[in-house]
Amino acid sequence: MKNVSAIPILLVVLALSIILALSVGSQYIPFSEIASSNQWNEIIYSIRLPRVINAISVGGLLSLAGLLIQNLVKNPLADPYILGISGASASAQLILIALGVVLPFAVFIMVGFVAALLSLGLLLLVSSKRNINTQNLLLSGVVIAFAYGAIISMVLTLSPTASTKSMLFWLMGDLSYSTSLFYPIIVLTIGTIGAFKYHKELDLLARGEFFALKSGVNVKKINLIILLTTSVFTAVAVSMAGTIGFVGLVVPHLARLLVGNIHARLIPLSVLIGALVLLLADTLARTVVAPIQLPVGVFTALFGVPVFIYLLRKRT
Repeated sequence: MKNVSAIPILLVVLALSIILALSVGSQYIPFSEIASSNQWNEIIYSIRLPRVINAISVGGLLSLAGLLIQNLVKNPLADPYILGISGASASAQLILIALGVVLPFAVFIMVGFVAALLSLGLLLLVSSKRNINTQNLLLSGVVIAFAYGAIISMVLTLSPTASTKSMLFWLMGDLSYSTSLFYPIIVLTIGTIGAFKYHKELDLLARGEFFALKSGVNVKKINLIILLTTSVFTAVAVSMAGTIGFVGLVVPHLARLLVGNIHARLIPLSVLIGALVLLLADTLARTVVAPIQLPVGVFTALFGVPVFIYLLRKRT
């Protein structure tokens, strides 16, 4: 099914999934009463709808970041976290949680975002002098990611026992803290349009930097744009929902399986599949053992591992 028909089909499935997510939970809300009854307004508009939009936005951002980073480093195993950007954001936010610092949610997000950008600056300083060498970038990113992993482990070890559970929960993915209906979806919309603007250059770059250079692409500029864009997407996603695994790794491969390697189709399709996967995973996280909520990362891993193994076997 390597054609654009996958996009309208996924839009319909996503719409149905939104209705399902608004209906189910610790309190079931009949479909007929979602839009017509005032009885459930508090649950729908204050709790579930922001969470649904957060899931769609984070899923789309992670998938798009994964698609771009795989193009940049030419490695099918790359995901948005491979350059260590997420580790900086997670480390800064976990330190705040461990110290008991209470900040408005918007400020909390901004702290993670700034930490990620500073980490990007460190990565560029370590890995390149004049040009962005993708191999050096990848190796430096992996080393920096290990360093942040050590910081996170130290913070968890030294934190009070009472707060460790909530910190681990957030690390595995938590979409429950979104309070804005507009900020996440605006970031995703602008990011998708910005990435789509360069879809032709991305097609050429996917065939190799030498080929892209001979085709007239300013490879240095495009690589820098991809790196900055991926870092921003990852920083925003981690700041809003913690570190959610497998979405940015598996979804781009699923999209390529459907439409090939044409980025004009890959970009919107990756966003749609990522949004759908994370929304369904979060719906399961809220309902499987309701009223207890599970980390959404548990379900993305349960989905991602078998799908990735299948794709790997199909590829070989």
